Amino acid sequence: MFEAVLEEHAAKQARLKEDADASRRAAVAAVSGLTESLIDTVNGGVADVFEEQKQIDVEARALRAKSQKFAQVTGEWVRIVQGFDEQLRGIGDFEAWIKKIEFDLNHLGGVLEDVAKRGTEGDEEEESS
Repeated sequence: MFEAVLEEHAAKQARLKEDADASRRAAVAAVSGLTESLIDTVNGGVADVFEEQKQIDVEARALRAKSQKFAQVTGEWVRIVQGFDEQLRGIGDFEAWIKKIEFDLNHLGGVLEDVAKRGTEGDEEEESS
């Protein structure tokens, strides 16, 4: 009788051990599958971020090159406008010089006319005396 109970107990323990092992194997397989799934998800996100970062770097380089070209073109335009401004100032100075010369010549012309009038008046007075 004890022997039958002992055998029954040993068989029950073996079944429980097998059930526990099967449950452990199933749990390990499930956890392994979950881990792989999570790793794939994370790696997929990391790969997407990496690709986006590479695209951003390419666009940043292109933008930097365009900015440098824009700065060069802007610098050339600034030099052109400054040269044009200097030329305009030169023309303005020339116009002022011409006006001054014209004023001086008009003034000189008026003085010469006055001298000529006085000279002719003086000649007429000498002739009448």
